[in-house]
Amino acid sequence: MIKNYLILLPILFIFGCSTFEKPAPEEGVSQRLAKQRAKQISNLNYHLSIIVPGDKDEPIDGQSKIQFELAKAETVYLDFKAEDEQLQKLIINDDTIVSPSIVNEHIKLPKKLLKEGLNTIMLQYILGDGALNRNDDYFYALFVPDRARTTIPCFDQPDIKGRFAVKMELPETWTGIANGEPTVKQTINNRVILEFAPSQPISTYLWAFTAGTYQFDSVNWKGKKIGMFHMVDDTVKYQRNIKEVFRQTLASLDWLEDFTAFDYPFETYNLVAIPSFQFGGMEHPGATYYRSEKIFLDENPTRNEELSRANLIAHETAHMWFGDLVTMPWFDEVWLKEVFANFMADKITEPWFQDMNHQLRFLMAHFPPAYAVDRTAGANPIGQKLKNLKNAGTLYGGIIYHKSPIVMKQLENIAGTDNLQKGIQEYVANNAYGNASWNDLIACIDKYTETDLKVWSNAWVFEPGRPVLYFEPSEHNKQVWKLKQIPEHTNLASKNTYWPQEINILQDDTHLQYQMYDAQIDIPDNPERPNSLYLADDAGYGLVRLTQPQLEYWLNNMTTTGDDLLRGRLVINLYENFLDGSIEPNAFLSYLQQATLAENNPIILSQLCSQLQSTYWKFIPKDIRVNKVASLEETLFNRIKTESNVANKKTLFRLWSSISISNDAIETLKDLTLGNETIEGLTFSDNDLIRLVTQLSIKNHPEAKELQAHVLQNLKSEQNKEKLQFLLPSLSGNVAERDEFFLSLSKVENRSKEDWVQNALANLHHPLRTEHSIHYLHNTLELLEEIQLTGDIFFPIGWLGNSFSGHSSEQAYNVANQFLNNNPAYPQHLKLKILQNIDMTERAYRIKYKHYSNDR
Repeated sequence: MIKNYLILLPILFIFGCSTFEKPAPEEGVSQRLAKQRAKQISNLNYHLSIIVPGDKDEPIDGQSKIQFELAKAETVYLDFKAEDEQLQKLIINDDTIVSPSIVNEHIKLPKKLLKEGLNTIMLQYILGDGALNRNDDYFYALFVPDRARTTIPCFDQPDIKGRFAVKMELPETWTGIANGEPTVKQTINNRVILEFAPSQPISTYLWAFTAGTYQFDSVNWKGKKIGMFHMVDDTVKYQRNIKEVFRQTLASLDWLEDFTAFDYPFETYNLVAIPSFQFGGMEHPGATYYRSEKIFLDENPTRNEELSRANLIAHETAHMWFGDLVTMPWFDEVWLKEVFANFMADKITEPWFQDMNHQLRFLMAHFPPAYAVDRTAGANPIGQKLKNLKNAGTLYGGIIYHKSPIVMKQLENIAGTDNLQKGIQEYVANNAYGNASWNDLIACIDKYTETDLKVWSNAWVFEPGRPVLYFEPSEHNKQVWKLKQIPEHTNLASKNTYWPQEINILQDDTHLQYQMYDAQIDIPDNPERPNSLYLADDAGYGLVRLTQPQLEYWLNNMTTTGDDLLRGRLVINLYENFLDGSIEPNAFLSYLQQATLAENNPIILSQLCSQLQSTYWKFIPKDIRVNKVASLEETLFNRIKTESNVANKKTLFRLWSSISISNDAIETLKDLTLGNETIEGLTFSDNDLIRLVTQLSIKNHPEAKELQAHVLQNLKSEQNKEKLQFLLPSLSGNVAERDEFFLSLSKVENRSKEDWVQNALANLHHPLRTEHSIHYLHNTLELLEEIQLTGDIFFPIGWLGNSFSGHSSEQAYNVANQFLNNNPAYPQHLKLKILQNIDMTERAYRIKYKHYSNDR
């Protein structure tokens, strides 16, 4: 017995060892895996070769050569979210793996085949299509934040940077672009072969390669050729815009080199204008993508459209230094690259609009969209936690794009403009082609200020929500009042949380600045006088609860205020108080009508029009709305006809066409669409015509189908014709056709044009159609997890926002609330998105109930 036992022991031991082998990492890219690999891997190089067929439905074959150095020989995992059959060959340091497989979206590179120092991995595979955005005559790879691994085997994390080289075989009529400089172009057997040099070290989310029937244009800048690849088929439109696009790009590059004291950090710079691109832009070095419609503007653009283009170009250019050259270590700090890009863009573009009040512009650009999230029960902090990169897309939203520039401006006020620039220059120089965090930035700036930046940073970066500011009389001194702040949502932030900030208080036409670096401060004299105002500039942040005398005073006197910045702040403060339930909707709509008719500043006018449209459709009951509309339509249309500023005229016309529901107004819309009537100074682009026929269709014009056919025939751009063709089912007067279209969106292939899908959802859920479309909401929520996994970063927000934005009923709110109650383990990051997007629905029905329930 003993002898037999001893013989069996080694066998049992070997078997036992095999059972304790570490399992493959979890799906996605966990933070634990990322930290482990970052310690192992260095000197990383990728060489990708792809063969792109002429038919977009045929697969793209790929080969990769990956070389890297290991600190020591140990098992390493590549990321590849694909099926086993897509991985055709795997060679590790000349050893071929028989029947390679993918486990939990990873390819195992075993320790026994790896070595300390240089390792070479060869792979042959079929590229995943999900992130390649394939169309009949072009495709583009878009990998932010974690989608490189869905297409190509790689180490998909931001803190393992590598050089990326590409070779493409394409249809003969196509051209291609990648991160590196083009080095080879040859034609063989009616196919074109392009090769691109390795890029500088970049993260995988910045990889870019795109090809198609692009046209090319360029300008020279400091010995480099700055290229424009585009598909704009309207020559007049292209020529009208291209000079300004190039001018703004070159001016941005010059400014950033000067500000950072660091030369443009990459070998090549190209702009790629893509039809219906999902985002406004994406900052790939060497191949910056733009949505074509955002930079090639229609004739007579609004002031906001001109500002948006300028900021977009400056924003994406700033990313070359902030995000591309210096990258966050992990996507929980994705906001860091965005705060830099937005902050720099505001500074870059300021000289381009010298007639503009830039404090007002900053206020209106950032405060309303930041408040739109911070006021909700789903508010998230700027700095969020992220355990797995597969959820990185959910971090994006109004907070990182709009609250973070407000915070950066506060940092500039604390440190001083010159000191902030010194700190940023040091931050860039110390971390070039590497990774750095918010704490690294604070360390560079902290030496230049006496303020404890850590305390300030903890509140503004890591606490969700916003403060509520209010006054109380002092118990001991009648001449002194206390300004206090508390969190708006105590279930989100600790009740003891306060946000250190500067506060500007207006008293008797005098602006008084206070440093509110505690939960309360003393204010001399009585601040409750009707004409006083607190948060009277672009510094202070939060909900200021005005007293009833103050509300009445400013609702009646806002338009007489000559100071644009003060008037802009009033427009925001009054709207926030309205949403807080302090102003009756009829009174607020009357104020908005008066203010819109009186306002000449394009930035304030745009905000007022947005508020009026939202209030009219969401907060005013249908029967009252019908009684109000005649006055609104008439006064707005008269202002449109007499308005001399073309941008303002266009802004007002879009508002009028949105709110008009009378038969006379709808007939006027029809005549304008057909060209039977004109408005002096207004011309209608393709996009304008699509907007017009959308309004006519949703408002059930009896000739809607004929008008759709007319517009479709008269659109100049083939891409816009495709867009309208896609949208037509969502415009149908037949509910069965709309139902069928909505159901079709459950298939991922029908959601490939995400911008079009969002437009279609807005049509389906227009306020005039919500009695029927409420039945779509449950399925909309059921699909959200899939939308997040298969769509791009902004699609979950757009999917929810365009579905709930038209709804203002308790029933619609209850659909979402019941969904969350029935799914207590629902992913927290998506739960927050739902809460953010149903906030206005909840406010609308509660405010209507409060003010109109006795009338029903």
